[in-house]
Amino acid sequence: MADDKSNRPPLLVTWAEVDPARHPFDPVEMSVAVRALVPPPPPRPAFRDGQWVGETEAFAWVESVSVPLSGRFGPWAYRWYWGPWEREQLGFVTDRTPTPADAPAFVADSLLAWRRWLESVAERFDRILPSLDPARAAAAADVVAAWEAAFAQLITFAAAPVVEYDDDWPGWCEIVLRWFLTATGMPPEKAHALLDGAFGERLHRWVPLTAVEIGDVAERVARDVLSPTGIVPAAQVGNWPDTWPQGWPSWRATNIDRGVG
Repeated sequence: MADDKSNRPPLLVTWAEVDPARHPFDPVEMSVAVRALVPPPPPRPAFRDGQWVGETEAFAWVESVSVPLSGRFGPWAYRWYWGPWEREQLGFVTDRTPTPADAPAFVADSLLAWRRWLESVAERFDRILPSLDPARAAAAADVVAAWEAAFAQLITFAAAPVVEYDDDWPGWCEIVLRWFLTATGMPPEKAHALLDGAFGERLHRWVPLTAVEIGDVAERVARDVLSPTGIVPAAQVGNWPDTWPQGWPSWRATNIDRGVG
């Protein structure tokens, strides 16, 4: 039997799927529409006798909300519960399943939080993307600096809402950087491959990011983006210590054996 791609949930791996400019949205119209689109939720899951009761039903309800929302407002709305700035309110949705009376307002608030965050991402992309225009660069070093600054800004932005609460920040950083790369025209498969492992085991998920760590990741990702174009960041002799704080070797250092990778 042929695979029915129409039944697959949106993956949201490209900026085109979530870009607010591509998906017009009227909050007032939405607040009215959700009353008809949102089905009554089941009772909130409870932990009994060593297991969760009602968790499957709660996830099914989330899906039953996601499908009509994405059909009405665009693929971005499928993840209506993702807004990282509303973590205390949303969090893990099954722990906060609303009552039937509260469900439309709960979904509307959650969708608005998600939309506001996407709009804040779009504002940064619109501000950063022109700086990567090679015509603006006087030399290759300027191109490198622009890409490094872009990635550092986006990592800082993506991690800020969640890094103080749990270990979700590497995933959010990868999502935002992948969207950014696809916004530059990079195929999503290439963007995924380039970012795979960018926030690896050397970064402690439960420890807030430092400026040094952000700079290190931004430099490495910029190098991987630019190397195929023939623009390779030059190593700086004499300016780089043997290691960064917390035992982080700099890939630019000329006085250490960087090994493979």
